[in-house]
Amino acid sequence: MRTCAGCRVKEENEDFIRYVEFEGKPLPDVARKLPGRGFNVCPDFRCIKTFVKRYFKEKVSPEDVYQYTLEALKSYFLHLLSLSHKTGVTVVGQDNIRPLGDREGTLILASDLSEKTKERLIKPSYLVVDNIFTSEEIGNALRKERMAGAVFVENAGIGRKLLKAGKKLVMLVNSRK
Repeated sequence: MRTCAGCRVKEENEDFIRYVEFEGKPLPDVARKLPGRGFNVCPDFRCIKTFVKRYFKEKVSPEDVYQYTLEALKSYFLHLLSLSHKTGVTVVGQDNIRPLGDREGTLILASDLSEKTKERLIKPSYLVVDNIFTSEEIGNALRKERMAGAVFVENAGIGRKLLKAGKKLVMLVNSRK
């Protein structure tokens, strides 16, 4: 169990975003591999704001920390998606996803996909990552020449890491709505 440096709630280590201090500023360590003393923070703008004000006072703005944390998480998520695709735990395309049933995993839906199509693909057992990436960004992560509007990643192997990163990403994005 770890404690959030913002709100002081106790959670499991993997539920937090880790920051390390680098040149007097907080640096998000989304892969949790950087050396040095780490600060665990909930994936929530309010916690990031409190954390930055508490430990870094006037050195950096909470908004800047939120923005580069969001970009770092998005980049890490796309990296994990690329690795997942290479290992064969992805299903690409809405016609291929529809017959999957209630498997556990992550469903990534492009922001430029129609709402009607999204509704047909979503199942209760899926973590849905929606309106964060365009179909072009998803296609690039999959190393496709074309765009990909929907991708399902099984909750196996690298897919488990993607699921955890996806939960943080969704929580972080939703904390600003």
